[in-house]
Amino acid sequence: MTSVFLYILLPSILVTSFISGIFGMAGGMIMMGVIAWFLPVHTAMVLHGFVQMISNGWRAILHRNHIQWRIIQFYVPGLLLALVVFMILGLVVNKALLFIFLGIMPFLQYLLPKNISLNIEKPKHAFSAGCVFTTLQLLCGVSGPIVDLYFVKTELNRHQIIATKAVTQGLGHIAKIFYFGAIVALNEELPAEVYFLAFLAAVTGTTLSSFVLHRMTDAQFRRWSHGLIIVIALVYLGRGIAEYFA
Repeated sequence: MTSVFLYILLPSILVTSFISGIFGMAGGMIMMGVIAWFLPVHTAMVLHGFVQMISNGWRAILHRNHIQWRIIQFYVPGLLLALVVFMILGLVVNKALLFIFLGIMPFLQYLLPKNISLNIEKPKHAFSAGCVFTTLQLLCGVSGPIVDLYFVKTELNRHQIIATKAVTQGLGHIAKIFYFGAIVALNEELPAEVYFLAFLAAVTGTTLSSFVLHRMTDAQFRRWSHGLIIVIALVYLGRGIAEYFA
């Protein structure tokens, strides 16, 4: 396992953190899929959650003055409700379903009714966001484009959106670590230094991405981001279906 981490997973975390710093959701999806490709689901969830917790936590600290705590106070109860339900059910998806969920994630927004209007500034919507985001993160590790649907109709500026979104995602990954961490602790599949190296790789990849992001035009960003996400989704969907019927 150590050699797999050093030669495959560690470089993958570095590269996907770099991609995530440029394209956002795409990097997180790639990272989750690559880690899950080589590790058991519960171990992949914890390692991915750790890396994403560090990334979102650091982003929240950098933009701490813009965090909208009035949203977070309604978001957290929804998160806790979803976490408690999962703990009662003891639900852990198998690898086939994990990849299928990752594959359909980018297309969920197109399945929602056209007249739906979500706004995380509304208390009830913030509560539902806590439930939905956490459910998705505990099922497949990421909450994808659904997050944006809750923020697009708000009156928040981009700094407030970045800061508040970072808190919601960071808390979700903490919940994911808490939920799957006990299983990983019992199996002891990864040594502690693995998480430290993953942290360094994530920080390095995110830092390097900033140099590329500043040189990329909005048109290039939209074109590459959309295409990359669709390709990744189809690969994961194919992997999940193949493993499900294997």
